Amino acid sequence: MEVGRGNIVLQDLLTNDMPPPAALEQQQEEQQQNDENEKMQEVFSRIKTHFPPAKIKKIMQTDDDIGKVSQATPVIAGRSLEFFMAMLVQQSGEMARSMNTKRITADIVKKTIMENEKFDFLRENFGIEEEQEQQDENAN
Repeated sequence: MEVGRGNIVLQDLLTNDMPPPAALEQQQEEQQQNDENEKMQEVFSRIKTHFPPAKIKKIMQTDDDIGKVSQATPVIAGRSLEFFMAMLVQQSGEMARSMNTKRITADIVKKTIMENEKFDFLRENFGIEEEQEQQDENAN
């Protein structure tokens, strides 16, 4: 097997000459991703509400940097928003169950955002990064 700059060469991937541990890891990651996709597909199929594309287009056009918006863009943005919300609610529901509660409170959503890497981009909106830095400083 050739190694170039710490990466497996494409030729080795095509000939399936990967080391067994790496292949096993990759297989486990793919299985985990497939399971997660199936779960999210189930959640997404139950969504009954939709964000109106006209409203999304109006919100998008409030930004001066955005000019014309194609017809499909607000629809895609709306579906993406629905998917994101479903994922956040589903993950928060799992967090609530693990805490033995039946309600999803703001604290549970905040904890979900703190503990799930997929939502790390939201941490700055909640001031979570600042709180973590203060906790780290207090711990030292």
